[in-house]
Amino acid sequence: MEVHLFALKLGLLTFWGLWFSVVFLTNLFDGFRLLGIFPITWKVASQNFQLVAKATARYVSSIWLPACLFSGVIVWQLLAVTLLGWALMASLREGYIDGPAVNATFVCDLGLGAAFVIADEIFKQYDTQRFMCFSLPPNF
Repeated sequence: MEVHLFALKLGLLTFWGLWFSVVFLTNLFDGFRLLGIFPITWKVASQNFQLVAKATARYVSSIWLPACLFSGVIVWQLLAVTLLGWALMASLREGYIDGPAVNATFVCDLGLGAAFVIADEIFKQYDTQRFMCFSLPPNF
């Protein structure tokens, strides 16, 4: 069975696009829930704002910092979803992987990951950082 590298790369772009879409939407819905746009009992919400608020409570008691950080992440995730869609569509249209579009996409995605690692260090969220790096469970 021959593996077509183009199809594999399109599959990876599709996977990451779907994953970022789900993460973006659940965070957006969490924000809508907290703003009262959705009912507080709305189930499709990430609950990530509470984690951000808890992490930033170490330094401030005001709500503005976690709200700004959480909003920034949502906007960054929307940019990632948009760039992934652009890279996928451009690659499908051209019939080969569109290098500049894919590079822009992964610079955005890696930048978001780097921002999380830096925030984890600033707010001393080492357990969260370990989880995000897909470490093995302690009993493995």
